[in-house]
Amino acid sequence: MIANRRIIRGLGGGLTAAALGVAGLVCTAAAAADKPTVYIIAPSLTDPFWITEQNGAKQAGADFGVNVVFQATAQDTGDAGMIPLIQAAIAAKPAGIAIDYVSKTMEAATTAALDAGVPVVLYNNNRFEGENAPADKRILGLSFVGQDESVSGEILAKAWMPSLPKQACKVLIVNPFPTAFVLTLRGDGVKRALDAAKYPHADLVATGDQGQNMSLISAALQADKSICGVVGLGNPAANPAAQYIGENGLKIPIATFDVGAEAAKRIKDGTLTMAINQQPFLQAYFAVANLANESKYSLSPVNVNTGTSIVTQKNIDAVQACITAGRC
Repeated sequence: MIANRRIIRGLGGGLTAAALGVAGLVCTAAAAADKPTVYIIAPSLTDPFWITEQNGAKQAGADFGVNVVFQATAQDTGDAGMIPLIQAAIAAKPAGIAIDYVSKTMEAATTAALDAGVPVVLYNNNRFEGENAPADKRILGLSFVGQDESVSGEILAKAWMPSLPKQACKVLIVNPFPTAFVLTLRGDGVKRALDAAKYPHADLVATGDQGQNMSLISAALQADKSICGVVGLGNPAANPAAQYIGENGLKIPIATFDVGAEAAKRIKDGTLTMAINQQPFLQAYFAVANLANESKYSLSPVNVNTGTSIVTQKNIDAVQACITAGRC
């Protein structure tokens, strides 16, 4: 009889534990259902830049207690590929949507989200210039988290100019993607700072191919001995400049935008002087934070310029660790 009681007690404990386990699962599911859901719409996940964006979004979801749905097309199909994703997100009636507003193409879907009462924030891009200017003025008032390209160009140039000779020698500004307006904005910021300091500058139209750019940059430096500094508006320009200058033992400082694996290596070995880091992790992180705080606390989203971080030999080890961890 005692043995039977022990068996029954044991079964009772097992049944109780099982019931608690089921109850725990129900509670967990209910808690997840109670969390606001926010969507982050991106053009692709085929580039490390966007994987870092996804990492930032997911971390913010964990930190701010929201469900994050990060959606991107299988291949980068540009603006058009994001439109169906935005439309599907609107239909899900989420607590908010973060949109990479890269051109006029994004206006109709963004307006549809606003008309549906879905909170919207912009991240990475807020392209409103010229023909991209939205007719819906509500879009102009949306908060933006990302690199203010023109301002960041000025910040980079001001930080980098002390490495130039004091006499007014010439700075070569190399644009690897001349049709990309964001690079034009970067160049404009650099030029404002150089003009204020009385440094003349010249533009070099390059390509996205580093091998071709090596030839273009080397020819420009050989033809004009007054060039004392190079600014690459992207890594396909700065990396070959650093290679050429390093191989030829030249003392010409180089600045660039963004910190890829090769740029980080060249900053560490000193052939590339400095870079300004766009910090894609923070772009998506703060976009989610904006939507979470609006949903949970009725706080208005704020603008955040993530493109203010200067990277040099002094802090490259910390930045490299950040890149390795998927946060830079």
